[in-house]
Amino acid sequence: MYEAFFNLKTLPFENTPNPQFFFASEEHREALAAIEYTIRMRKGYVCITGPVGTGKTTVSRTMISRCEDNVHIVPILHGHENGTQLLRQILRAVEVTYRANDDHAVLLEKLFTYLHEQLAAGEPVVLLVDDAHMLSDQTLEELRLLSNYESNRDKLVQVVLVGQNELIQRLNQTNMAALKQRIAMSQSLKALNIQETAAYIGHRIRVASIDPQNLQVHFPGRTLEAIYKLTRGIPRLVNYACDNCMLLASIKNEREITPLMVQTISKDLSLHLKQTEFVSSTSEAPRLALAGNM
Repeated sequence: MYEAFFNLKTLPFENTPNPQFFFASEEHREALAAIEYTIRMRKGYVCITGPVGTGKTTVSRTMISRCEDNVHIVPILHGHENGTQLLRQILRAVEVTYRANDDHAVLLEKLFTYLHEQLAAGEPVVLLVDDAHMLSDQTLEELRLLSNYESNRDKLVQVVLVGQNELIQRLNQTNMAALKQRIAMSQSLKALNIQETAAYIGHRIRVASIDPQNLQVHFPGRTLEAIYKLTRGIPRLVNYACDNCMLLASIKNEREITPLMVQTISKDLSLHLKQTEFVSSTSEAPRLALAGNM
């Protein structure tokens, strides 16, 4: 597309949870630290929440890249109606065989045996549950019951719950009190503020550039302000805006992204903007203070 024009080795604003592009804002850094601490210290459960597009999945994928040498991370799907379906998915994921007519107790026994073996081998299991707000109450209860699996010194399984803000609302319900009590740490992500948005854009461009010291694309301060005003600092929307602007600039054979370009692509973002819950980390966006910009 426009990689050659801007001297890039890869597209900088792809909306994929690539740990290579992890941006350590204060909240994202704290969320990643909470997950790592819970896993490494074997605390049991950790919960990461936030609105759509704030980088929850990127945080969890970054955790995988940092921790996968020491633990066995098992991604969990959210389409389960009950605990038995959850257990079967876990056993399939870890390649433990079971029979179609095995009941809930037998499945638990197989899982319990596997967890003990993994702990003894020095590779304990971590269940990574993305979109956890979509799990049924029965499935969440099954996850809670897994916390009962402990050796004399260690928890046999760690659980990372990642979901939208509805997950917190569900955990605050009376019937979820037992699960909530087991959550050792909880972090909530919000949108980036205006300075973080500018730093986020610069970070992704530098990571993607062949020569990070000599960038071939320029985002002046007034353009950064326009992008923040359009996206309210939601990383996913910032990616959409910047990607479209850079494509437009390359078509025009220009290396500076202008506020007019942001205005031009804003119509393309209208559908995404309507579907996004804006939660900014500041109530009022301050003026962007950048010397030299990017």
